[in-house]
Amino acid sequence: MKGSSNKKKVISSNPKVLLCTAYRRFPGDYLDYVGENVYLTPRVSFKRKASPGLRFLKQNVPEIETLEFPLWHQYVRKLKEGWDVVGFSFFENEIAEVARMADEARRQGVRELWAGGYGALDEAIPRMVDRVFVGAAEDQVAQAFGRRVPQDQIQHPVMTWPLAFEPGSIPYLVIGLLYTERGCPFKCTFCQTPVFDRHRFNINIESIERVVRHYHKRGITDILILDEIFGISPQFADKLTLILARYKMRWWAQSRAALFLRHLDTWYERGLRFPLIGVETMSQRSLDSISKSQKLEEALELVRRTREKPGMYRMVYYMIGYEHETVESTLEDVRSLKSVGFDAHQVNIITPFPKTPLWSDIQKNYGIFDRTYRHYDAKYLVWNHPHISASAMHYLLNTTIATLNKPFDIYGKGFARLIRERFASDGLRFIWRDVIKAPSVAATFNHRRQVFP
Repeated sequence: MKGSSNKKKVISSNPKVLLCTAYRRFPGDYLDYVGENVYLTPRVSFKRKASPGLRFLKQNVPEIETLEFPLWHQYVRKLKEGWDVVGFSFFENEIAEVARMADEARRQGVRELWAGGYGALDEAIPRMVDRVFVGAAEDQVAQAFGRRVPQDQIQHPVMTWPLAFEPGSIPYLVIGLLYTERGCPFKCTFCQTPVFDRHRFNINIESIERVVRHYHKRGITDILILDEIFGISPQFADKLTLILARYKMRWWAQSRAALFLRHLDTWYERGLRFPLIGVETMSQRSLDSISKSQKLEEALELVRRTREKPGMYRMVYYMIGYEHETVESTLEDVRSLKSVGFDAHQVNIITPFPKTPLWSDIQKNYGIFDRTYRHYDAKYLVWNHPHISASAMHYLLNTTIATLNKPFDIYGKGFARLIRERFASDGLRFIWRDVIKAPSVAATFNHRRQVFP
């Protein structure tokens, strides 16, 4: 849940505030970033079990209470404790669940409802709640308690997601999360970040180091940096990567191919092992159509150079459904991407989201026929594509994922290469760190507990 437009003032000088994510429909109903892109088992899972938005708010405004991914009965029971304000942090595909939660809160007599997160950009939300937050909300929420949290004083929270083996959800690795820079200077037409996080700024570096130190003490060895474009602030990135190197962290980050190329040698020496880029397509025409401001040659050069770095695992975002594409041209593009040699691919269907240029363009030129909220997870065709039907796009999604993310390639080749290269470089340290320590830490870690280092 993140910044703000008001419809009325908070009803108390010291309100009792509960902030929630959308509820889970069943116990295993966590977003699995791997499971939605790899269909077969055995495989790994990477489940969202902590909400970065709520963690930041609780870290900086401890007066609030948070409830992350509750089951419905847990949410209803929590409401019975009595609250002046109940707020929700959510994405577009979770609006139906949030609407039900809002109705229940009203039924139980909650006097004020808040909404934040990317889903709060939807035009239906102001009619559902009393106050909508857009962007970083630490300061706005703190004001409800009579104080301020300036941007340069925002403190970073501890937050982790688990990496496990499926079937069985067997814990293997705890991934520590960092979110070090808000906003993005690029204007990709499909992305909500430019309108959601309108102000770019870095999180307090001292608080980030405290969190990294805490991860290190808890035995966490891998960190995922959630910034939209890591390295866009060079001096800050230099300080941060030195911290990661000091604590011997192996880290993952998403950025532009050009930025990875510029800093690859230095970042590799400081622990970068999992670079992630939005390659989006193998067609420069398609890249230009979404204002990606990226050259296809940069992605290809990144593949070449990372092959020279032992222990690197390259991941990409990829989209299908560009307006000029057909079924045949899409399949040809998929084959081109497969031949490049990335290790893993997150595949999405081009989806218009509220307040983006893509939303306006598609509404004007083609029309949006599907407003089912759960279909706005980038896995459904929700607009009138001129060349591809909804059923054909579903076929293309399944075929693309099956082609790009074959378990044998991801695990048999990719992971086997990682294990071989790590053992060659680290020897017995690899056995201790990756075979003994990592699973032991993961087996005893409570991802739902928020701590304040």
